Amino acid sequence: MKRTDEQPPTEKPGDDLGYSGLPLCREPWESYYILRRGIMPCTHGNPIISPMTAWEGTWNSHKLQEIRSYLSRGMLSPYCLDSLGCPIVQKYLRDESEAARKVMPRRPLVLRIINRLMFRVPGRVCRVWHSRRLRQRSAIGKKSV
Repeated sequence: MKRTDEQPPTEKPGDDLGYSGLPLCREPWESYYILRRGIMPCTHGNPIISPMTAWEGTWNSHKLQEIRSYLSRGMLSPYCLDSLGCPIVQKYLRDESEAARKVMPRRPLVLRIINRLMFRVPGRVCRVWHSRRLRQRSAIGKKSV
């Protein structure tokens, strides 16, 4: 008889599949896809890494080694970030946009009401000013390094 009061095991945040010790994606180590238009390291890959006729040298090619090195460090490679159909990339981009929204502090209620009454123009001006200020700070930080 099955107990109904049992709770399913809870997962740690950021550890959706339980593969915390593994790279973000295992596709470049397990297989690659040879199609008529060329070879790709995964099913969601967008740009072709080599032509179909060069399948023998592709497995240890510089492009595939670069993708593997990024993934083994827990980062997405530029190739992966260009492949917007990948669910891992979509989750990464969604998390990045949520983190960017949390950076800007919430305005007091009075200012939000004034913003709505003025067709949200003050809010847009404030966001533009805030983003320019952040860009200037990052540019100053890069120059001093």
